[in-house]
Amino acid sequence: MKVFRPLLVLALVLGAATPSLAPSASAQGTSGPAAQSRPIELPEFLRLAYSSALLQAQAARLVADRDTRPEVKDYAVAEAGFRTNLLQRLETFAKERNMSLPAVKELEHQVILDNLEPLDSLELSRRYAEAQVQALEQEIGIYQAASRDPDQRINAFAAVTLPELQQQLELARKMFEAVRP
Repeated sequence: MKVFRPLLVLALVLGAATPSLAPSASAQGTSGPAAQSRPIELPEFLRLAYSSALLQAQAARLVADRDTRPEVKDYAVAEAGFRTNLLQRLETFAKERNMSLPAVKELEHQVILDNLEPLDSLELSRRYAEAQVQALEQEIGIYQAASRDPDQRINAFAAVTLPELQQQLELARKMFEAVRP
């Protein structure tokens, strides 16, 4: 499988900053202990979760508005709705705790979106599907780390969101299988 380089860079750069981005064995569909060993702190969680959700919302809208494979377009339309809802929930979560969200995405997230922008049709479908699987695996890692935080505020939010993200990952994998070379 061809690696989507900007996402690999994101994993390496952010993975060095936080142990929460490597997907756990359970996120990859295998059994075993989680890859992360420490919980994620609230400001870091909000920064990474919001940036990831924003990236995926913008990428979904980009793909939904373009000429892409039907299975990818259908996924992107549904994903855009899911992301709009998740972004609203993250904004409410932060507001209730008097915390601010980042004004811009992580640089690596912007690079991923910029690399999708010029692609057309089948190549856009394939790159989006690949990027979506990788982004969801990383995002699940963020939420798994948050679920281990002793602070119940983060814990409860992650517990509600994790199953939704895991379902999105299953759908993204099916989409990717439909368009992979």
